[in-house]
Amino acid sequence: MIIDGHAHTFGDFSKTETLIPLMDKLGVDKVVLCPGGAEPDAEFKIPNVKESKLIKISPFHILGNIFYLRLKNKKFPTPDNDYVFSLVQEYPDRLLQFFWVDPHDPDLETKLRSNFDKMSFAGIKLHQCLMKFSNSDEGMEIISKFAAEKKLPIFIHLYDFKEARRLVKLARKFPETNFIIAHLMGFETIVRKGKDLKNIYFDISPYYIISEKRIHRVLEKFGDNRVTLGTDSPLGDRNLEMNIKKIRKMNLTESQKKKILGENIAKLLNIS
Repeated sequence: MIIDGHAHTFGDFSKTETLIPLMDKLGVDKVVLCPGGAEPDAEFKIPNVKESKLIKISPFHILGNIFYLRLKNKKFPTPDNDYVFSLVQEYPDRLLQFFWVDPHDPDLETKLRSNFDKMSFAGIKLHQCLMKFSNSDEGMEIISKFAAEKKLPIFIHLYDFKEARRLVKLARKFPETNFIIAHLMGFETIVRKGKDLKNIYFDISPYYIISEKRIHRVLEKFGDNRVTLGTDSPLGDRNLEMNIKKIRKMNLTESQKKKILGENIAKLLNIS
């Protein structure tokens, strides 16, 4: 089983007539979709980012959060969860939805409950660069309680090392809530502060910033049940294809490859 646990409704991933054939071509069983940052019909240009030693240095990822997203003062549009839901309705056996929320929303719990009743989404998506909040905020406790109640993972893009420490504290407070850390952001901090935690998982997207060395380090520190395939598609050239190839070529056991490519997130999402 192959499951892409992290993709967005941009470009070819914004329409089932292009996404499903791509999945079939690559032998992908399911894709987790989050909202994109533009209208589905907007022209989309795939970022031309190439693998390099520099871009794979982990502190560079945090600096990218600070300098690119914040200093450019990019305004992120309201996430279109309804559009993601419309795609999932077309192919409920192939597509899954992570619902994007704002922890500062004054109607947070009401919206989570009403939209879960409507959409039965598979997880919750959070991004600390595009929506400014802290893991110590009250809204994060509301989300964590809800996620534990509904047995949903929380997928989060951390902003910096301080927020990684706060995430560890939050995970300790809510041991029944599972957290997936996007792009291994803050991984080294989490190793130091939360190596004993059993409810933190790690997304290895996209292929061009995550080195094989760091993947091996996650496996060493947390075990092979805690790593999930993600691609951040289509934010990069052939992300889905390239990350699958990367895992298949790595010096891992066949059991480890199967877990990373789909078995681990299937368990998190209660997929049989």
